[in-house]
Amino acid sequence: MKVGLIYELESIKPHAPEHEYRVFWDTLAQIELADRLGFDSVWAVEHHFLNEFSYSSAPEVFLGCVSQRTSRIRIGHGVAVLPFNHPIRVAERVAVLDIMSNGRVEFGTGRSTTMDEMLGFGMLPEETRPRWREAIEMIPRMWREDPFTYRGRFWSVTRPVSVIPKPLQKPHPPLWVAAVSRDTFKLAAECGLGALGFTLGVEPAEVANRVRLYREAAREARPLGATANKQVSLNLICMAGEDRVATERDAREAVLWYARRGLELIQEVARGAVKNEQSYHYLHNAARVDPADITADYFEYMKAADLIAVGSPAEIIRVAARYHEIGADQLLLMVQYGGISHQRVLRTIEILGAHVLPELQSWSSPAAAG
Repeated sequence: MKVGLIYELESIKPHAPEHEYRVFWDTLAQIELADRLGFDSVWAVEHHFLNEFSYSSAPEVFLGCVSQRTSRIRIGHGVAVLPFNHPIRVAERVAVLDIMSNGRVEFGTGRSTTMDEMLGFGMLPEETRPRWREAIEMIPRMWREDPFTYRGRFWSVTRPVSVIPKPLQKPHPPLWVAAVSRDTFKLAAECGLGALGFTLGVEPAEVANRVRLYREAAREARPLGATANKQVSLNLICMAGEDRVATERDAREAVLWYARRGLELIQEVARGAVKNEQSYHYLHNAARVDPADITADYFEYMKAADLIAVGSPAEIIRVAARYHEIGADQLLLMVQYGGISHQRVLRTIEILGAHVLPELQSWSSPAAAG
């Protein structure tokens, strides 16, 4: 099984001087350490306007810097938000990143789940999925066809153009999509895309249902790219330490902050999306939850339900094993969140590298076995 890191690039209040500067350079140092210790991949989100929650508004620039400060770790967009970006510009940027990283790019895509971002870019919630679909159909073709033309509902390229450069990886970097609902897991499989799934707030039994649906649908995949990516990746909030009590104490408030803020953001979409917009229907239950109810008791619930991996290396391996049994090919660990100090994040990465990675990376990949 593959093990990577995923970053929102968070910086919560009270803000220290130059906090924006620090979050980027601290994150880069963390990724350099992960590269040396043998992590398989690192992924950066794309978010806009989300003060405290994410400063990763230009992941293509940051990941370009990562490509020059690392040598082997794979570099993932987790994800590029396609409705906000012209498909040609995305294809060009990803191709350059693939060249400059010597073929290490993983191309994750998505459509946005926050109202501030949609409204900030003048986007209607009901348009995000068809815009994403049109773009993800176009981009792999741009990398294979020269010249390229396309006529669509949202984007058209009526004059033949050469979209250059082409990626180093042939036929193109692996394609992924962020998958939260059952519908998107099924859609990902049908389109031959890897699924970038989540665990926070989703019981493992439901995660297992979504992975099962993905595997069944993948048998009849009609890939949008030249090849099918049949992998399932799951995100997992993590903190590692030698002392269980101290590690849980260090993580508790940071985990709760992240859970509350994330809930608030998706609730805005659940309330703002038009009532007949089915592609966001999975968020409606979240709209009924009061973020104030996410307290210390909720942290204990998340621990008991294996929604997070916080504790000793043995505890993290135990939680990871549960998701491996469910069918995960990759775990992306979120180790920087909610105000955890840079030094504490480095310590988690060191412990994971020494005591967790060797075990997890020895496990077989369900996709490879299938």
